[in-house]
Amino acid sequence: MIHFELVSVDGTKFDDEAYEVLIPTKDGEIAVLEDHMPLISAAQPGVISVRKKATDSNAAMEHFAINGGVMEVDGKNLRFIADDVTDAEEISEKAAEQALARAEELVKNAGSQTALAEAQRSLHHSQAQLNVVRFKRRHH
Repeated sequence: MIHFELVSVDGTKFDDEAYEVLIPTKDGEIAVLEDHMPLISAAQPGVISVRKKATDSNAAMEHFAINGGVMEVDGKNLRFIADDVTDAEEISEKAAEQALARAEELVKNAGSQTALAEAQRSLHHSQAQLNVVRFKRRHH
């Protein structure tokens, strides 16, 4: 087991032992388990998934939408820090769909590279929030 701490500006969202934590990075999703090599890495907007026990099915995993962040792992502990972390209980599917539509519109109408980058970041985060809500609905 690895100790996983997920922290946002709003406080600690998860602080417990976990068998596996899946984190989206710019190079793809990585799985962090006990005895993972030491690593500090930036994460992409997406979904962090936590499997508490080795025997837990995918349906039993906890999911959190993130808007990027930084992870640090030392083999026994994984700490993830992000500005915005949202779990399924905090997200309305309708509100997430509306935010996704707004973000798609921002991408379409971005007038500069900076505006486009920010709009794409918002788009990825809105999609992650919608995915978290749909994971919960599908498995509960």
